[in-house]
Amino acid sequence: MIRKTALLTGIAGAFLFAAPVLAQDATTPQTPEPAPAEAPAAQPQSLTLTPGATVKSADGSELGKLVGAQNGASGQELTVRGADGSVRPVPVAGIRQDGADIVVNASLSDFQAAAPVAGEAPAATPPVDATDAPAEPTDSAEPAADEPAA
Repeated sequence: MIRKTALLTGIAGAFLFAAPVLAQDATTPQTPEPAPAEAPAAQPQSLTLTPGATVKSADGSELGKLVGAQNGASGQELTVRGADGSVRPVPVAGIRQDGADIVVNASLSDFQAAAPVAGEAPAATPPVDATDAPAEPTDSAEPAADEPAA
């Protein structure tokens, strides 16, 4: 008999404990809806900086060819060989990639006004190959060695 009373008392206690849960309306959510997730933070852009790649300004004018990167007085910067052969720094702020080209915020006039990078020699002109040089003209007034003089 004691077992039966203990069992019934336990069951009644369980119902009393669960009664508030059963009384709630099943159509209303119990937990508030999570706030819509904000746009994910912008991932850092992946760039492929290949020496020799074309570097352009934001307006599309070509600055030159990429030589490399360095830490300068104003922070990290690209080194670019311009059309005149000198290597000048370009800040990396606002850098992006457009296909194989690198686009920077510096304008062509900003690039040309920058001081050349110390220690970088201007591009040397390629040596003239002997096969490309024009043949020396011969003077037809001089007689050939095997011709008798008149």
